[in-house]
Amino acid sequence: MTEDNLDNYTHSSSTLFYIETNIPGPGSETDLQSVSLCMRCSCGDTCSDSCACANVSGGGANYINNLLTDKKLSTGSFILECNEYCECARSCGNRLVQLGPRRFLSVFQTGERGWGLRTERFIQKGSFVCEYAGEIIGKEEAKRRAKLDGVNYIFVLKEHFFNSVTETVIDPTCIGNIGRYINHSCQPNCIVIPVRVDSPVPRLGIFAVTDIRAGEEITYDYSSGRSEIGSAPCLCKTEKCLGFLPFEKDLLC
Repeated sequence: MTEDNLDNYTHSSSTLFYIETNIPGPGSETDLQSVSLCMRCSCGDTCSDSCACANVSGGGANYINNLLTDKKLSTGSFILECNEYCECARSCGNRLVQLGPRRFLSVFQTGERGWGLRTERFIQKGSFVCEYAGEIIGKEEAKRRAKLDGVNYIFVLKEHFFNSVTETVIDPTCIGNIGRYINHSCQPNCIVIPVRVDSPVPRLGIFAVTDIRAGEEITYDYSSGRSEIGSAPCLCKTEKCLGFLPFEKDLLC
């Protein structure tokens, strides 16, 4: 882990527990989370376009100069990074999310939207910002929590593999990282992309889809194009605002 990527962040409240990456929670498949991926490359010090790990992610490099490629950024498909069993160096070009969040992010009070996250320095399009980390929980546990506390922080990732749907549910409400402070926007500057490193269970990597100025708030679309529009008002105030926040209806059934 390089000095630039050390996760030295903390929560704004002492009632929250800070973690750097996902941990198993109630109802999660702990056996699955302990499984190591069998994929590994033998690239040597530097991984190239022919890296076996990168090619699983749709062919070609995932990152160029620590930036997600335009192809991967536009498709939003999952990323497979090199892992501890690969023969490449830790500094190879296919390791980014596993090294931790970028520095110079700060939590701040937005006013009517509560806490938010912004950058103190310029972020280039394609850059990795941070992970959205929390407890990995089962669907029934997510429904129970949603009915008690609402679904503000619960993220349901749905992936389609060979005509089947795989769901990963992450809740950073009480246990999470700096990603939990990112607000929704109908016209966001970031996107969430599933990234796998050393486990079949994905991490939620947040990447910049535009250049982000110093002092600008970090945002992403909570719906990811799949959730429905709810009744809670959206306060993003962008030109493309839909007026209401998205929500995962399956959690309230």
